[in-house]
Amino acid sequence: MSETSRRRYLSEQLRLLLDLARWIPISAVVGVLAGSASALLLVSLNFATNVRESHKWIILLLAPVGVLVGLMYHYLGRSVEAGNNLLLEEIHDPKSVIPFRMTPLILLGTFLTHLFGGSAGREGTALQTGASLADQLTRPLRLVPRDRRILLMAGISAGFGSVFGTPLAGAIFGIEVLAIGRLSYEALAPCMIAAFVGDLVTHAWGVHHTLYRVTSVPQMNIKGILAAMAAGVAFGLVGMAFAKVTHAIAHFVRRRIAFAPLRPAVGGILVSAAVFALGTTKYIGLGIPTIVASFDHKLPIYDWAAKFLFTAVTLGSGFKGGEVTPLFYIGSTLGNALSGILPLPSSLLAGMGFVAVFAGAANTPIASTLMAVELFGAEAGAYAAIACVISYLFSGHSSIYQAQRVGKSKHLSMNLDEGMSLAVITKMRNHASGEDEADLLESINDFGYVQGSDMEHLSVLRLYFSASEMHSSGSWWKRLAPQSLGGYLLQQAKEHGIEQALLHRVIGGYLKNEDLVMDTGEIPPARLPQCLELVGEEEDLQAFLKHNRDRLTKVRTVFLRGEEARIEAAIERGELEQALDMEHAEGFGKPDKEA
Repeated sequence: MSETSRRRYLSEQLRLLLDLARWIPISAVVGVLAGSASALLLVSLNFATNVRESHKWIILLLAPVGVLVGLMYHYLGRSVEAGNNLLLEEIHDPKSVIPFRMTPLILLGTFLTHLFGGSAGREGTALQTGASLADQLTRPLRLVPRDRRILLMAGISAGFGSVFGTPLAGAIFGIEVLAIGRLSYEALAPCMIAAFVGDLVTHAWGVHHTLYRVTSVPQMNIKGILAAMAAGVAFGLVGMAFAKVTHAIAHFVRRRIAFAPLRPAVGGILVSAAVFALGTTKYIGLGIPTIVASFDHKLPIYDWAAKFLFTAVTLGSGFKGGEVTPLFYIGSTLGNALSGILPLPSSLLAGMGFVAVFAGAANTPIASTLMAVELFGAEAGAYAAIACVISYLFSGHSSIYQAQRVGKSKHLSMNLDEGMSLAVITKMRNHASGEDEADLLESINDFGYVQGSDMEHLSVLRLYFSASEMHSSGSWWKRLAPQSLGGYLLQQAKEHGIEQALLHRVIGGYLKNEDLVMDTGEIPPARLPQCLELVGEEEDLQAFLKHNRDRLTKVRTVFLRGEEARIEAAIERGELEQALDMEHAEGFGKPDKEA
């Protein structure tokens, strides 16, 4: 190894060491905060369950308590009412620190839901307390948006790992839940540290988790694999149905009841009436006794469907809590029911359903598999892994988390969903107007805006450079952790008040005097070209160029003023029309009217 290579290698390891040393104490603090909040949550829910089961008449008060929770969020928590979806949105697009009041509001809201008989879980509360408490470190530590994203992911991991006693699954959940088909590995170490510290802190408070035992695991064979796959299909379809039904109920209630605090009253009346009509409380609260029983003996085959409906009505009408523990209930009892038709032991199927329905509903097959290994052991985890993967595939692009984005679609036929949140995808599918693409094109002007927006005063600046180009700082400290040139220029564009900026990822190309490079794998080649496109006032673009002149020596620059941009947009419009024609020719567009 040459001296230059040795120095470069040592410099890289030093940067990694310094970055890890910075995140260890931060992640540990996040784990302490999240673990303590989870301990408080678990103790409070245990107390609420005992009180409710000893005084069942208080279930009659669920509707008025729902109004109370609604009023509490209406007047004190509008900015945090989105809950888990707010966390995901802040990670995808960091804007402002999550208010501290999210923590007491969600703790109190979840406690009241369980105390008076709602059917909900605890994961949503743990994620929100973990992430909101972690986010309070953003300002004192002066974290940049990239570091704040990692901090929020660590909070989610710590909350999940500590509330279920599965730190390994929690660590992966924090990076897997953000986007379907994509993992944010830059946050792996902080998430891992926070999750394990959070779990240790919860145990240090004297709080213990329920043990689930898979009593029989047959040797793996073709018959067992096929049975696990068949079970995975059922688990995935039920997970998808749960997400869709819960969101549909929420949408229906929002449309029918304008005043938000009154919405939980409807769900409270329905749940209370159903409890006393059926004469049982087994379908409300967490349902831990029924989950444990599903591993030991046969249960009524309809238990999973009853819990499904109770939870969908509770959460869809606006009560607070999580979805995951009810999904554990639905999955374990569904697996128990499937043991009558599939050649696998009922306890194993209960364990597989426990994690696989959750995997499908949350699109987290890896975290769910690791949870199975942590809870049931490696042998049962192998069967659970098969069920989780199949469940993930069959749940489609649906999720209990509407802010989840499609990083990589589950099938080539669904690749148009990539980059969009599931909320946007759902809205597009539910509100399709049937307007022909050609008619829509006619309503877009030459600058890409609908209804004739005037943009002749704007100009376009395009910068072409390699993805490996780095921003070199004069500070020796910043040189230890250099920033990519693309990321740096994006920040500069924001600071110069430029109207919009897009950093394009390309699938192939070449720069002047460079070789052709194609992006054919998961890891983009270092020499892959990038294009930063800025749209704004010419004066702002000129100021941006002047300020960054020294950093653009290896960057090719193309500047388009108003009329030139109009011509360029017209060319792109023609390419779009050709693409639409190709889609119709290949059968991907709308069917012919005759058909």
